[in-house]
Amino acid sequence: MNKYLIGLLFTLFVQVTLFGQAPEVKRERVFTGTGLYGFMNGGADQFLEYGVSKLVTRDVVYEGNEYTIDIYDMPTAEDAFGIYSLHIFKCSRADTLGCIDCLAPYQLQAVAGNKYVSVVFPSGSEDAKSKVDELIRLYVPLDSKENPRIPEALGLSTPYSGKLKLLRGPISISGVSMSLANLVKDISYSGIWYIADKPAKGYRALIEVTDGKEVGKLKNKVEASDILQSGDTYLLIKGHEKETEQDDHGGFGF
Repeated sequence: MNKYLIGLLFTLFVQVTLFGQAPEVKRERVFTGTGLYGFMNGGADQFLEYGVSKLVTRDVVYEGNEYTIDIYDMPTAEDAFGIYSLHIFKCSRADTLGCIDCLAPYQLQAVAGNKYVSVVFPSGSEDAKSKVDELIRLYVPLDSKENPRIPEALGLSTPYSGKLKLLRGPISISGVSMSLANLVKDISYSGIWYIADKPAKGYRALIEVTDGKEVGKLKNKVEASDILQSGDTYLLIKGHEKETEQDDHGGFGF
């Protein structure tokens, strides 16, 4: 018996034992590698920048409500948080399930270890919303021990959702800040933790570099007064935007 079947049987056992009714799976599809392009209509490049390896998408009916569950496998919990952080907007509830999560009028999104999970309930009904926490736990464990590493240098406390983004490459960076994109275009970095400061039309960014020499290159490009903290492999700066970002992306967060 293969591992996938064993896992499926165990999941069904847990579902029936805990809740008495397993979701009815109307359709299930699995996409890997370049197969993501056809499914995501051109949106795959951003996910591939974070190293997505697989997407499992299911259309289910649970307790009389329809849901679409998308589970993306990412290399690390930080990558899962990064892609999650680009897709959440206007959380009505954040980081309350023991993990990183965001509830919106039609969607619950979460980071579960190295998985980014999206559960959409198109009806937007209160009944569908009331069951969505229960449903997501049937498919992924929500364990705070597997939460992504948030750098202490940022000085943030929970909730992180809606405050913090992790940017991995030019696609994600240019999507949030052109001034930051210009700053790091010739810098070798592994990730940038980004906090918008919209009242001041600026941001804070913790730039993690792949080589300590890159810190010196960054310092030469940043005003000394804009350097908040530095280390052997990172630089925390404040930056300034030239254009106002548009932040209203609708209820689904797409």
